[in-house]
Amino acid sequence: MAAFRDAMPGCHGASRTADRLCRAGEYRFIPKGEELAADPVGDRLVFVASGAAKLVGQSAAARNASEANGIDSESVRSHNHVLAFHFAGDIVSVLRQSDGDFRLVALNDLELVIFASDEFLDVAQDDPVILRSVLARSLQALHRSRTKMMQLGHRSARQRIADFLVSMAERLAGSTCGKCEVLLPMSRRDIGDSLGLTIETVSRQFSELREAGLVETEGRSIVRLTDLEKLAEEAGTGQARNGTFKN
Repeated sequence: MAAFRDAMPGCHGASRTADRLCRAGEYRFIPKGEELAADPVGDRLVFVASGAAKLVGQSAAARNASEANGIDSESVRSHNHVLAFHFAGDIVSVLRQSDGDFRLVALNDLELVIFASDEFLDVAQDDPVILRSVLARSLQALHRSRTKMMQLGHRSARQRIADFLVSMAERLAGSTCGKCEVLLPMSRRDIGDSLGLTIETVSRQFSELREAGLVETEGRSIVRLTDLEKLAEEAGTGQARNGTFKN
């Protein structure tokens, strides 16, 4: 809960509204590889206190078809689409299961604070500054999602990977220019599932970016980006982005 309070804007973490929100929230620890399944009846807002997660989705129709055809749950999970990646400080909307099978899966050990959406909004409306902060975070996540969807049909594999790395530099390292090092918690397969690429294509694009001198890798997770401006040009944005949300 301390991380949630710290995320409140200004001095509002010590406000009466913040106290009420902390009482309404449920702490949950999710080990690496485990998931927070959708609630059968209620939408939830989930604050990521620490760790990293991927939001995966499968439509109810696809899930029912899989069950009817006798496909095991592990195979179903392998065909889930990665909708987004979320990191400490993010607020994630996880819709009720009746609207689709949305699950938050831990990429590493994950600490969450979970709220029923209606209860959270009922409490937060008493403090416009807190409500505005939550809305801004939600709108930023929505903007990232819409931008990604628009780009998938119009960008090459190289551009998608370059844009993904520029985004990770900003979100994980707070860097928008120069060089930086990021520790990617997701697998190459996760990256491909998120960008509509095969794992072979993702690996090939990483290799090409290494050969171009824009990327250095160490093991499967450590990625050094040598020139964010040039990487952004490869992505087709022309310059590194500056969209990090700050209260």
